[in-house]
Amino acid sequence: MLQLTTCIASANDEYLITASYYSSGAVTASGERFDQDGFTAASRTLPFGTRLQVTNPATGRSVIVRINDRGPFVRGRGLDLAKGAAEALGMISAGVATLKIARLTSEEASNSP
Repeated sequence: MLQLTTCIASANDEYLITASYYSSGAVTASGERFDQDGFTAASRTLPFGTRLQVTNPATGRSVIVRINDRGPFVRGRGLDLAKGAAEALGMISAGVATLKIARLTSEEASNSP
């Protein structure tokens, strides 16, 4: 799978990545309190505040997440989702899933929750 970078996750482009989820922690790398039920994610390279549309092709479910943390720190994984986003995508039982991601434009991001 591709390493998720600012160039790769450009607006309107879609990519498949391997993602996992996490549910523990107190404070994110961005300095905000970690909310395990939130729709946030960790990326090693994307800027904090980046919004991604994440779709699980296996379930057809899609969510919008905001990058607010660093990780994942497991080789081969491109994104770590907060447990709330992973539940909404239907990937909790598997723990790891191949997901389709698209970086939202500034306009799309301003219209998302």
